[in-house]
Amino acid sequence: MENIYEELGRWISILYRQFQIYINNELKDLDIKSGEYIYLIKLYEDQELTQEDLAKIYYIDKAAITRSIKGLEDKGYIKRTRNERDKRSYSIKVTEKALRVKKRIYNALKDWDDLIASDVKDEDLKYMSNKLKEMSIKALSRDQ
Repeated sequence: MENIYEELGRWISILYRQFQIYINNELKDLDIKSGEYIYLIKLYEDQELTQEDLAKIYYIDKAAITRSIKGLEDKGYIKRTRNERDKRSYSIKVTEKALRVKKRIYNALKDWDDLIASDVKDEDLKYMSNKLKEMSIKALSRDQ
């Protein structure tokens, strides 16, 4: 029998890669990539964040966030302005262009959820999510 952790990792990896392919295809005409949409989603929710905020929320290094934010800014989806509280950082907000595609992004995400989890009970999804969160926190804690 295969190692259960190897098996779990393989299926998580497959699901993640398939989602990236899906979201890239669904948002291709908007020129929004799988590595960018997550920042728009968080900015829709919180209205204004800094790159440091995003790094803490997603546990992604600042260099990767900088590349994605620069791409979104170049495409007109976000605007960066000097942070009033900390002149060394920038506040990030979505633009009108981003607000016009918000529903489209959320619909793509809902369609994906419907595709992969339509026959999965909500309590099972909550259980899996909680367990993956617990495992992720343990993995993150090893670096501290």
